[in-house]
Amino acid sequence: MNPTVLIADDEPLLRDQLERLIRRVWPEASVVASAANGEEARLALQEKRPDVAFLDIRMPSPDGLELAEEFSDDPMLIVFVTAYDQYAVSAFERNACDYLLKPITEDRFQGTVDRLKERLHSSNTSNAVASIRREIADLKQRRQLERIPVRHRGATRLISVNDIRYFKADAKYTLAFDASNEYVLSTPLRELEEQLDQDVFWRIHRNCIVNVDFIESVVRTSNDTMVVRVSNRNEELRVSRIHRYRFREF
Repeated sequence: MNPTVLIADDEPLLRDQLERLIRRVWPEASVVASAANGEEARLALQEKRPDVAFLDIRMPSPDGLELAEEFSDDPMLIVFVTAYDQYAVSAFERNACDYLLKPITEDRFQGTVDRLKERLHSSNTSNAVASIRREIADLKQRRQLERIPVRHRGATRLISVNDIRYFKADAKYTLAFDASNEYVLSTPLRELEEQLDQDVFWRIHRNCIVNVDFIESVVRTSNDTMVVRVSNRNEELRVSRIHRYRFREF
């Protein structure tokens, strides 16, 4: 058979990499849709009804888990693409769903394709998705950051995460800003994001996460750029188009 495939991920380079891997490792498969966010993926799933869907667990709503639940009655197989290496791996491995960790290697992708070929049209994923969601929710709650070590004026300090207005990526470091200070963290922004309360800390750009409790205003400029202003800081934080959906109520 010639299976059809959907790819949904908010990282263009990742989508391109998956397409290249599919052409090289699974040439009989056909990519029928490539989506940059959950809404695009939902429409493509409704229209194309693919045999296999590669879904990013973290992308603009609805995310991969939400889509998997929404389409749980469909006979498609699901591969979650994720940076959650500490989350729910056992659930992935013992259920119908598979997973790929970012960054994706060809050897790991080959293993996923082998399993997909065995499972096509023979597995139900609804129970797997429910199990994965429970494990991720539980582990995220246990791992949520409350205080973080930072470098400031030659010393290491522990500060409360809830005092931080926003985080910004800066080369191989992350900068954290509270009401009056700038701190340096060695933790990459993406790794830090996985440990923050997602209801409080919103990614607004590939290089910025903002604490919504300190947002004072959201402004559209004359050139249709959206910027966020937070209390006690003068910097305007740009919101990328892919994250503007968060500010529909502002």
